Amino acid sequence: MTTATLPILEAAVLVVVAPLCGVALAGRRLRCAAPAAALFAAVLTLSALWTIVALGWSAAGGRTLVSYATIGTVGFALAAVGAWFGSVWRDPLDAAACSVGIAMLAGFGIFAVGPLAANLPTPVVNAALIASPIVSAASAAGVDIFRTDLLYRISPLAHGRFDYPAWFTPLAAYGTVLLISLAGTARALRKGWL
Repeated sequence: MTTATLPILEAAVLVVVAPLCGVALAGRRLRCAAPAAALFAAVLTLSALWTIVALGWSAAGGRTLVSYATIGTVGFALAAVGAWFGSVWRDPLDAAACSVGIAMLAGFGIFAVGPLAANLPTPVVNAALIASPIVSAASAAGVDIFRTDLLYRISPLAHGRFDYPAWFTPLAAYGTVLLISLAGTARALRKGWL
């Protein structure tokens, strides 16, 4: 693994971990949300600094900062989705299953469709690429993920026409998800659904 692929791995881990953390925080009525957010930001900052030191301050270092901004936004958005579901459903296991399922569909769906991806219209593929935190982090870091050795061999998408998202598109999309989820969580807590 190289330092350029570290944001991709972190995004893949966040797809599962962030919604679970959100559900766990909702179970505690978000009492530990500020320390948890501070810890997440600190770990993300340290990881970004380590990557920039390893790559050196150059264009790759700048792309790394953009990639970590994307990962941070995705992490907070997916945790907010988990918190929203955790504050609405009575059973935390249901909330965890639904929030992780939605996050995994967004994160890994474009990889999982396999041969069907070759027949999808280009706008649908482009929308799925924006929704995928893994592809968004790779694109922001300047990594052509579908043209890596493994994915180029097994994915028909690598041989088709698509456009990677510009760095600001996933930021805007997941920022919107974050705001909607926070509003839903606040509403659920205000109504006392927990």
